[in-house]
Amino acid sequence: MNIAIIDDDGSACMELKNVLKAWACNNSLEMACDIFFDGGSFLSELACKKYDVVFMDIYMEDEDGIQIALEMRKTAPECCLIFLTSSEEHMMQAFPCHAFDYLLKPLDEKRLAQTLFDLLRIYPEKQPYIDLPLGKQTIPVLYSHLQYISADSNYCIVQAQEPYRCRMPFHKLEALINDDERFCTINRGILVNLDYVDSMEDYICRMKSGVSFPINTKKKSELKQLLITYRFNIRRKQLSRR
Repeated sequence: MNIAIIDDDGSACMELKNVLKAWACNNSLEMACDIFFDGGSFLSELACKKYDVVFMDIYMEDEDGIQIALEMRKTAPECCLIFLTSSEEHMMQAFPCHAFDYLLKPLDEKRLAQTLFDLLRIYPEKQPYIDLPLGKQTIPVLYSHLQYISADSNYCIVQAQEPYRCRMPFHKLEALINDDERFCTINRGILVNLDYVDSMEDYICRMKSGVSFPINTKKKSELKQLLITYRFNIRRKQLSRR
């Protein structure tokens, strides 16, 4: 994902860039981030480079971020635009720019993180995720964070970066992610992410976190071979990129 930050405040640019890099690292997302201190240099670069996301300050010395955004829209109508500014005053003016979000300074990292997760809905092929219903809200969880799911009556325990207990039958949750090769149902009501599996021996699936689950005895050999094949394919893909 290519990101551009346009802001004449150097410290604010570096703060945002560092937060974006940390978020990308935590979510296994490739990200490149360019900083521009004025709209003119950004628009010049835009003529030869494509950006997926643009963070635009509205208040800049001798420049209006909204006007820059309108110019950007002439050549990059599909680019995701996020305004970052210290005032809500120009929120209505931002609508013609088709902004994805309007974030206020000082930077609220939790609010920014939610916006970034919302962005993943636009780039599902790059970072697949699943929406977990938790009470009145829905939490997006990246496949890469999902370690295992275990059934608990009409609920499911979902272990990601933190545990979630969502009201959804196991078979429905299983069906949502069953087409991804990294997930495997090893027993009734138990699904694991093979990236987090340490071993499958002696009818036990041992996770890297130390948690263990019983393996379906009739599928012991099949599941063990599935893990071996998966790891082989991952290794082959890694070597092909070199």
